[in-house]
Amino acid sequence: MELSEYDIQFEPRTALKGQAVADFISELTPPPQSAESDLSWMIYVDGSSNERGCGARILLLALSGMRFEYALRFNFRTSNNEAEYETLLAGLRIAKGLGVIHIKVFSDSKLVVNQIKEEYQTKDPRMEKYLSKVRSLTGGYAARTKRAKLASAYETDLARSVPVEILDNSSILEPYMMEVDTPAPLWMDPIVEFIKGNPLLDSKEQKKMARKAARFILRDGALYRRGFSLPLIKCVTPEEGIYILREIHEGVCGNHSGVGSLSAKVVQQGYYWPTVDQDAKQFVKACDNCQRFANIIHQPPELLTPISAPWPFAQWGVDIIGHFPLGKGETKFIVVAVEYFTKWAEAEALSHITKSRVTSFI
Repeated sequence: MELSEYDIQFEPRTALKGQAVADFISELTPPPQSAESDLSWMIYVDGSSNERGCGARILLLALSGMRFEYALRFNFRTSNNEAEYETLLAGLRIAKGLGVIHIKVFSDSKLVVNQIKEEYQTKDPRMEKYLSKVRSLTGGYAARTKRAKLASAYETDLARSVPVEILDNSSILEPYMMEVDTPAPLWMDPIVEFIKGNPLLDSKEQKKMARKAARFILRDGALYRRGFSLPLIKCVTPEEGIYILREIHEGVCGNHSGVGSLSAKVVQQGYYWPTVDQDAKQFVKACDNCQRFANIIHQPPELLTPISAPWPFAQWGVDIIGHFPLGKGETKFIVVAVEYFTKWAEAEALSHITKSRVTSFI
């Protein structure tokens, strides 16, 4: 009210497009990335062996600050160098499971480090096996090995639980395999071979398999199927599928669901094989509890046969009665027709029952 005597008018602020863009760039520009990628990890390994036993410790450090600690216990006798190799192999397996691309490995064993860097010759046959095993694991990502202080020199958070893994056998121990039965070909074999790059002989089958394999992917030797609204679905054999059906249908959390619900739960849990619907149907039919306590179905087992009529209730019943005493014209049979609605009856005496006589009567 006090300012009403003045001629004051509101003028909106004009758009400052250039200033808005500058503020947007200055506020939302991400910080510059460091030269080292966040996917780079450091692995410190330390293994030892003495008269009381063999053990090791693994420490994984990421540039982002993540930290993992593992402990190993060996149930077999090893030397100090073999313990270092076993610890290194275990660390590489853990890093591969975490999806690490770039790693730096630090060990206090001069022999192990120089053998991996090819500065020392490997004369011991067991060391050669360990070295080839390490090179096979480091072939999938960039790895650098350096000699450093012990991993135990880093401070350990005693409040954190450290998982302990027990190794019963050496990593270089090759199991003896004896073929007792030839496995039958699986439905996944043609798809896996096509994805690996093994072409088929027939060009038509090649195109057909290319369309079929487009929905599948191979990761770590396992075949997965791409889902429409789900992540990757693991492909299993029909024998494994029966076990999965049993666990979902009548397992600890099973509720003896129906055919459609059972097959849908299998896919929701992340499993697939081509005959999942048929196997689920057969499994539910063979379930004793489902058949014993299911609701009684009063529906007839086959379709009903309709009877058509010219108009409602226009139906006749025809029957033949006889033998009677001989009548006029040696008649001894009577053919009778009754209309069901009005109860009107028609009858005719016949000497012989023939098709033509009955047809002429009707």
